[in-house]
Amino acid sequence: MLPLLLEKTFKQVVTKKRKHQPTGHSDSHTDDQPFGHSHKHPKLSMAHLKNTTAGAGRRFSSSQLSSWRSKLKAGVSFIARHLGVKERHVMTREGRLRLRYVATPVALVCAIALSISVLPDTSTARLMNDIESAAGADMADAEMGRNNAHAKMAANADLSLANVMSKVLPGPTEKVVTVESGQALGVVMEKAGIGSTESSEVIAAMKEHFDPRKLKAGQNIHMKFEPAEDGQLQFANMKMAIDPLKTLVVTREGDSFQSVLDEKQVERKVRAKGTKIEVSLYGSAAKMGIPQSVVAQAIKIYSQNIDFQRDIRQGDKLEVMYDSYETEDGYVAKTGDVIYAKLTLNGKEIPLYRYKDSSGRLDYYSPEGRSIRRTLMKTPIDGARMSSGYGMRRHPVLGYTKMHKGVDFAAPIGTPIFASGDGVIEKAGRFSSYGNYIRIRHNSQLSTAYAHLSRIKVSPGARVRQGDVIGLVGNTGRSTGPHLHYEILVNGRHVNPNSVNLPVGENLQGKEFKRFKQEVRGVEQQFVELYQGQKFAFLGSNKDKVN
Repeated sequence: MLPLLLEKTFKQVVTKKRKHQPTGHSDSHTDDQPFGHSHKHPKLSMAHLKNTTAGAGRRFSSSQLSSWRSKLKAGVSFIARHLGVKERHVMTREGRLRLRYVATPVALVCAIALSISVLPDTSTARLMNDIESAAGADMADAEMGRNNAHAKMAANADLSLANVMSKVLPGPTEKVVTVESGQALGVVMEKAGIGSTESSEVIAAMKEHFDPRKLKAGQNIHMKFEPAEDGQLQFANMKMAIDPLKTLVVTREGDSFQSVLDEKQVERKVRAKGTKIEVSLYGSAAKMGIPQSVVAQAIKIYSQNIDFQRDIRQGDKLEVMYDSYETEDGYVAKTGDVIYAKLTLNGKEIPLYRYKDSSGRLDYYSPEGRSIRRTLMKTPIDGARMSSGYGMRRHPVLGYTKMHKGVDFAAPIGTPIFASGDGVIEKAGRFSSYGNYIRIRHNSQLSTAYAHLSRIKVSPGARVRQGDVIGLVGNTGRSTGPHLHYEILVNGRHVNPNSVNLPVGENLQGKEFKRFKQEVRGVEQQFVELYQGQKFAFLGSNKDKVN
């Protein structure tokens, strides 16, 4: 019925349209006539719509049709404006919809109605069955959805409860407190939120490993707090680094506290490094990562034959291989003995090898197996400058010419002073204008003296070995500034320390020398492998810093 009605309506509209169209004008001309043209467009009369809809048993009043036309015009204007189409291309000057926009929807509706009407009964039945099946599936899905909804509501209720509980109960927290100048440990802990009673108990527990009075400003203390049974946060443990190797840990155990000392493992490693001397030996060595203690040991070894104040020049080189005791994270806990050293002075190489002979005696030897140990060291002080030589001079205090019976080494107060050789302390104490004074007897003919010390570290009668620290540089006695006055006496008479001819150590011979040479080859090979690898690694790290 519906397709026939639509088809009839469409034919009547087209017929009326053609009857009112003037002769000589095409449909396209009528559709495209712009507003303001003198020609009148054929009108789609509302009476036509009344006549065509009469068969359907319904008529529209004039007011209803006018309202419908106004709404239609407003809607079309809105759509045209948003689609970028001019209104005159859709509506006529009289406000009526152009025929092309009426015919297209009507034809589409007719096509759909026709396709539905020609469907076979079996297709219709199948379609109804599909609809019923879909309806049944939807009902099952709806039931399942209701069950899932109940389950989700229960889960959400549990989750919401968990969220509320998590917000109510605090979680573990950690604090890092830095000790300020003048602060006691108890004050630091109370400021962090630990009660005075617990602070006292923690301090008492740590005294087994650490004296709280030795706490230093700038030290970091790591504290951890955890929820107690009542839900309130309470102190759980504390960690404090005493030094790079030791960390003090205090932990709560029930109602008491226990402390332990956590120490890092240290491993022995062999390092090989070298430097070219630019301004100072210490400064150049520091740039290449050579520890100061290793440089000091090398100077002490070579000071048997080398005067580091007068013999070292710019461009000279120092290469060393030494023991280093390090943690897993690379911290150097300490340095050990120098295994091998090579000092290059004005192009001349002076290599030395550490070797322990079959009797257990340890010394440094030249490649020829000659011990470098002399009876006395030429320079009994580390890193000092010779400020005054041996001989006649104008005394800086007395003001007249007087014999200077030794040599002076200018150095800061507190610089260590070494024993020039093995011997026994003859005198140690205050002596005349020398101030604090030490004299060592090395043998029946040879003695050395050290004056103007700030501190004496030996006592008369004590036996010392070459290189032992016997005192510190000072400014006591008749002195114009901190320095060491050093004398050498042969048979009780003063001699020039710079020109005295001292005997050298023994030479290795026979099987001992063969064993020494075998060790030398191994040391040289190890140095080359380590030095080349660490040299490239050092250069690579410097390149990364530059980039």
